[in-house]
Order: sequence, then C-alpha cells, then structure tokens
Amino acid sequence: MATLQSTITFKQRKRTCLGNKNKANIENENILNIDCAVQKRRVSKNSLTDDDCSPPKISKTKSITKDQNRDNVIDGAHNLLQPLTSRESEIEFLDSFLTENLDEENSASLYISGQPGTGKTASLSYILQLEKFKKGFKQIYINCTMVKSAASIYGRFCKELQLKTSGTSEKACLNAIEKYLTKEHKMILLVLDEIDQLDSKRQSVLYTIFEWPALPDSRIVLIGIANALDLTERTLPRLQARCSLRPLTLHFAPYTKQQIINIFTKVLANQDNTNVFSPPALQMLAAKIAAVSGDMRRALDIGRRVIELAKRSKFAEHKSVDTIMNDSTVTVELKQVLEVLNDVYGGSRKIDTDVEEGMPMQQKLILCSLLLMLTKGKNKEIVMGKLHDVYKKVAASRNIAALDMSEMSGACALLEARGALRVGAGASRARRLRLNWDQAELAAALADKPLLSAILANSNVLS
Repeated sequence: MATLQSTITFKQRKRTCLGNKNKANIENENILNIDCAVQKRRVSKNSLTDDDCSPPKISKTKSITKDQNRDNVIDGAHNLLQPLTSRESEIEFLDSFLTENLDEENSASLYISGQPGTGKTASLSYILQLEKFKKGFKQIYINCTMVKSAASIYGRFCKELQLKTSGTSEKACLNAIEKYLTKEHKMILLVLDEIDQLDSKRQSVLYTIFEWPALPDSRIVLIGIANALDLTERTLPRLQARCSLRPLTLHFAPYTKQQIINIFTKVLANQDNTNVFSPPALQMLAAKIAAVSGDMRRALDIGRRVIELAKRSKFAEHKSVDTIMNDSTVTVELKQVLEVLNDVYGGSRKIDTDVEEGMPMQQKLILCSLLLMLTKGKNKEIVMGKLHDVYKKVAASRNIAALDMSEMSGACALLEARGALRVGAGASRARRLRLNWDQAELAAALADKPLLSAILANSNVLS
C-alpha cells in the first residue's frame, strides 16, 4: 500500500505505447475544493457492541466540508498525496473510524466495497499516509490475489509480523498469530485488498480472520476490501449473528456524471487545458461513463484517447509544419467523443482501421501475443503476468525492446479504452484479460502486416 503512487497527470504522451505507471491511483491527481454542507460523521463508540446490532453504512450522498488548510502529506517517494475529489465523506469516515479505535485502543473490523475505479484503495492509501496512523499503527497490507491459497494468508501475516513459528504449516502459523494477538503489542492495522479471493471450504479462513478483532486484548483493526456490496452478509452469515463480530461497512458508489465532470475539470485546469473539451463533449463523455460503470480510471483513459483523436484530426487539416508547431490548441468536439465511445461501448468497430492508423507498434505486439495465446495455447484464461511473458518473447523475436510490466499494464489500459480488451481488477500480474474485439476479424487485420503476420505464424514463443 505504501508504495502506491499518489498522483498521475492528465496529459498527452507522445509515446502512448509506454502506458502509464501510475494508473492505479489515477483519480488522486487533483482535488476540487468545493464548499459542501457541514455534515460531520463520527463512528459511534458502541457501534460494535451488543447494544447496537446495526452498524451504519455510509453513502456518498452526504457531503463533508474539508479543512481548506489541511496539511499536505508526503509519501515515501516524496510525492504529494491528496484526498480524492468527490470522496470527502468516505475519507472522513475512514479517518474517524481509525482515529477512534486508535485513541481508545479498540479492536474493530471494516468492510469496504465498490466497483473498480471508484477510489477504494486510493482513498485508504491517502488515509494511511497520515502521520498519526503511520506512527500509531503497525500497518500491514496484503493483496489477496497474490497468495497461493486462502490458508496461506496466515504464513504471509506471520512473515509481516516477523513471528517465529513451530513449523511451516498453516496451523502452526495460525497458532503463532493468535498467541501474538493475546500478548502486549502495538496496535495492528491489517488491510486485506481483494479479500474475496480468500474463499475456502465453509469460509473457514474468512471467519477466522474476522474473529481476530473479537479476541480479548487483540488490539487489531481489520479492513477488508472487495467489489461485492454484500460479501460479509452473503458469504459470512454467521458474522451477523454476533454483533461483536459484525464489521462496519463502507460503500464506494460509482462516480456520477457531475463528479466525473468535476474531476476532468480539475485535472485539465492543472494542465492549463481547461478549454480542451467543449461543454457538450465533456457532458456526453461523463454521462456515458456514469451510465455504464462510473469507473473514473476508464473515463480518464477514454479522455486521453479522445484528445489524441482531436489532435490527429486538427493537424491533418494543416499543410504547413510551422502552423502545426505554432498552434498547440486542441478542442475536443462532440463528434469525436461519440466516435470513441462508439468504438469502446458498441456499434461498428473499424478494427482494420485502428490497426492500420491509430495503434502504436507495442500495442499491436500485445494483441499478437494475446492472439497467440488464444489460438495456439492450451490455456484459454489469459492472465496479465503470462501475457507479459509471451509478449517479451514476441518482442525479442523481432528485435524490439519490450515494455516492462507496469508499462505493459498501461498499454493494456489504452487498448481497453479502444474497446479491444477488458482488464479485470486485482494486482497487475494477476489481472485477467478478455478480448472484446472479434478474434477472427482482429487476426485478419493483423495478418495484413508482414511483420505481425510472421509473429502469428510462429508458435514457438509459447514453448
């Protein structure tokens, strides 16, 4: 968690094939200081006791005024880390929840839900960088997509706590953890991202983890993050029977049209490109993203592609190189937004045109690698890590410098903005990919290029 990048710029890249290394926290770049009605929310001291069996759910519809002079927080890489815009209420809830339990040295649990691109991990990342939480908690972050099995989470937790165990078995690790929690120790903050990956027989692992805060003097605050809104209620019904085990819940709803507009406006303002989108174009883009997913990361990826299209269209109208160099202004019009949205979300896709004109070579190599895996590989489930391994072999076979893992993830995000791929959530190497374009049509478009055709004909790279 601490290594997550805090900012990402919204600007045009001359080499779009390089992708964006900081995509994970793409909304962190800018914050609009919008005055909101004062609606202070605090976590009740008795919210986890038997006297109150209804822990509150937080809704983003309630806004919270933030201190305009809040101190800047610098992460380990010396980057300015700011709270996400339009997530003030959720950030305030997290701050209140952690502050209260830290001050009173109480154990507690919290389940955070929300679809990809809604700012769950980014908001928590901001909160955990606050000095009071860095000093007050021993912070442990584990992405559950990276553990080999559900029960192996115990061994990972032991490693983070630097505990000595009587053996390497899962039972030995669990015994060491529970013994440690009953002794005097610093407050622990355990964050489990993609916690739904710890699915096991009868959900024994998840039940065990959520029972840790109920142990006497355990001094542990557990935060689980996943996409599903009702995971703790649907998958772990026994937790609902005991109020001492029932976690608080915090939901990150998809971004609304106005919130997407606010984020775009601020991002563009920081780049002195406030007028790059015409009002109807920005309204259409925000309305479509909000209606389909509310995913801000995808919205910004699509925004970049629209601006690239606008630049190509504008420069194509000029004959003089001097005119192009002296005129850097670009205005995105409604027709260009509609063209990109039509490619991404449906309608007639001109795959051969995309491959011929607007797609960098590195993205073409990624698509070739994906096609090789789909047509000649034994495993039809495409995982980002395996795709990167095949892609590196494909690039090496053509004497082309390969992108590293983070750069390829950024390139895949741009392909997703084109509508070519669908990239799932999770850690970068563990993400699953799906080809959205018609496989036969894409193969035909790539086969028209001698270099790409030779790659598709060579299945040795899969060995």
